[in-house]
Amino acid sequence: MDLAEELRTNPEAGARRLLAEHGARLRAFALRLCGDAAAADDLCLRAFARAVGRIGQLRGADPHPWLCSILVRMRRSDLRRAGAQAERAAEPGELEALPDPGPDPLAALVARSDAEAVADAVSRLPEHYRAAILLRYWEDLPLEETAEALGVPLGTAKFRLSRARALLRAALEPLFGKEPR
Repeated sequence: MDLAEELRTNPEAGARRLLAEHGARLRAFALRLCGDAAAADDLCLRAFARAVGRIGQLRGADPHPWLCSILVRMRRSDLRRAGAQAERAAEPGELEALPDPGPDPLAALVARSDAEAVADAVSRLPEHYRAAILLRYWEDLPLEETAEALGVPLGTAKFRLSRARALLRAALEPLFGKEPR
């Protein structure tokens, strides 16, 4: 039975399945977006509750982009309500750690340092650029689904990604130089 049908016929079991299949990935995205574990947990729970209530709006087989769009809209609404323009994201150490690249401790240290620098630069982006970068590159959503999740036209999503990459390049250039790594 597909997830949408299960949510319609047996909401409790469907909600459990939705949470089991998509909870960890959505929480990781929320944590990167919010930067605070408690806020991410709260946002995820509210997003899942809204998704269960609006399961009829689900289009397509994969509910993850739809769940991300709900989460992004709720986050945007929370920020508007709070009057905040640009909350800071998590410290780089709180973001998902990269796997150990190999047995060389120096290479591992350099890789971890590079990853922390990139995560820190992403966390310093304005909210709308950070959301675009996280959806496109961390969640690996295609451009069309990124735009849909952000609730903006494709051209706007492309602009936000381009601007975010330029801001990241400028922020990381002092650390890495002009050569891409």
